[in-house]
Amino acid sequence: MIVRRLTKEDLQLRVNWMNNPKVYSSMHFETPVLMDNTIRWFENNIGNHKRADLAFEENGEVVAFGGLTNINSEIKKAELYIFVNPGNQKGGIGTRATKALCHYGFNELELNKIYLETNEDNIAAQRVYEKCGFVLEGKLRNEYISKDGHIMCRMYYGLLKGELSE
Repeated sequence: MIVRRLTKEDLQLRVNWMNNPKVYSSMHFETPVLMDNTIRWFENNIGNHKRADLAFEENGEVVAFGGLTNINSEIKKAELYIFVNPGNQKGGIGTRATKALCHYGFNELELNKIYLETNEDNIAAQRVYEKCGFVLEGKLRNEYISKDGHIMCRMYYGLLKGELSE
């Protein structure tokens, strides 16, 4: 899997995926995602050392987007986010992309910890994270309101350098 920095040319595909219910139903951003806002977001984050937004390619095609945000250079930790092509969410792409993103964080950014939060009902994502070596560190009770109005919990996972499963 090729891991590279997000480019302006990736933005239309990213917007398309983010507006797909298979993606936004488990993510925390407002929809619809608009191209103009995404271009502004991209341009405003050029040179931002608190985040690294990436694209993941296999066989010459982008198969996932993800990144590390809230990068804390003192503690050497960051928050992971990832989403896979909504038309192709099978076949282990999420696991491969998550592992590649963690390798990037530990090796390129010299992080000691990568963490994330996921919805309590996102069992498929929890399986991916646990397969990669993430440990459930806690449950944030009644943490958010789902798109259908239910109060739900968030699951907090962490992965320390050296714990990534191959």
